[in-house]
Amino acid sequence: MKALIALTLLGALLFAGAAEPPPAAAAPVPFPRKGKYGYRDAAGAYVIAPQFDYAGEFSEGLAVVGLGKYPATKWGYINLQGQIVIPAQFDGAHDFSEGMAAVSLAGKFGYIDRAGKLTVPPQFDEAQKFNGGRARVRIIKSGYGYINKQGEFVVPLAL
Repeated sequence: MKALIALTLLGALLFAGAAEPPPAAAAPVPFPRKGKYGYRDAAGAYVIAPQFDYAGEFSEGLAVVGLGKYPATKWGYINLQGQIVIPAQFDGAHDFSEGMAAVSLAGKFGYIDRAGKLTVPPQFDEAQKFNGGRARVRIIKSGYGYINKQGEFVVPLAL
């Protein structure tokens, strides 16, 4: 009886392992060369030529990139092929999380979707990533709160 149970468990483990999909290829990582950033794959080869003044890690298939030297840098997003899919038009930009990214214009943060559409207008002094459908935001004189993806407060501002 014990041998039958052991064989059944072994068969289940082997079958379950065979059903797993192969691991996804790692996203390329930013790497500098001659004053510009490009992206290298796991083997160290450049897959996106160095052309950006600043470059962030990929998140949800997009990476934030900066064009122009500080303080005149404008931020936008590229896809895994290195194509600019959201033009460099923001004063600041964060990684995507749950399909949204915090961006700043004229000193205030709002949120864009993956198409680059401003879905929550800039109005916050600080803005963090979405997690569980909510993002923590701050208005300096009013405190911290949490908003949903429509920009509605789900936890009111409090100091």
